[in-house]
Amino acid sequence: MPVKVQLATTTELIDKVFQLRHQVFVEEEGLLEPTEDKRIMDRYDAYPSTTQMIAIQDDTPVGCFRLSLDSQQGVPADNYFNFRPLLPADAVIMHTGLFCLLSDYRTNGLAMSLILMSAYFAHSNGVTHVVAPINPKIARLLSRIGFTQVADEFTDPHLNAQVRPMMLNMKDLNDFFLNFINKNQLHDFLMDYERWFYREGDTVVQGGTPGNEAFIIIEGQVEVRVPSTTYKIAQLGQGDMFGELALITDEVRSADIVATSEVQMMVMSKQVFIDRFINQPEHALKLMQLLGKRTQNLILQLRAKQAVVD
Repeated sequence: MPVKVQLATTTELIDKVFQLRHQVFVEEEGLLEPTEDKRIMDRYDAYPSTTQMIAIQDDTPVGCFRLSLDSQQGVPADNYFNFRPLLPADAVIMHTGLFCLLSDYRTNGLAMSLILMSAYFAHSNGVTHVVAPINPKIARLLSRIGFTQVADEFTDPHLNAQVRPMMLNMKDLNDFFLNFINKNQLHDFLMDYERWFYREGDTVVQGGTPGNEAFIIIEGQVEVRVPSTTYKIAQLGQGDMFGELALITDEVRSADIVATSEVQMMVMSKQVFIDRFINQPEHALKLMQLLGKRTQNLILQLRAKQAVVD
């Protein structure tokens, strides 16, 4: 099963975030004192300006990240590091913090998935700058997408651990999927996607089963195979989309898709697409046009191959 990175939109998922923090920061790393209810939270978690990002596998939370939009109550960093003198006067700020992953899931790919989904959330909310007092261990990952260090490391009083203050000007965000969204004018769909993470050898799609999602490969490669065999039909990589017909038909999957490396994908579910089509048809039309172009291109490619055979 994939690890799915998504917004924690229910009280059950939010509570799992609080429990996961305790598991990582107390039980695994010993950074905080145990609490009676085995949950870690503070006042910012209660504000409507705060959103939790969560990574889940088989209904078990394995990672999380807190996103706090600026408000009259400020952002958590205001209590121990002042980013504001480093920002333009008209900046729209989001704070990211309390990043944690279970020890068995600390791969660069999954960490990057959490970080980038947080950046998409910022983009969708008109944020101009993301501030991040972050664990130095993941600083290199943040720098890959445009974050820069803005001051010396210091001790976070909340976690009693070293943190590195970093900041992202959203204009500097370097990301393939966001470029895809901008190119195809699909901004309204950005937060309708989840980010799924597969390990090498995982089966992404099984032929003969109902299709409920469409996939865009962000990083890594997969093989398209004849169902229940190892016979390779095609190799897909970054930028390739598959399974999109599942959004508009009830046909079963026609092939197996197997990850041949660690793979990160953006995934849209059929139910999300249907809800969009019913409630915001003008937005859904843009995606329908993209799917139509891709289907037309596929038909042309097949005709060209057939002409060569003939």
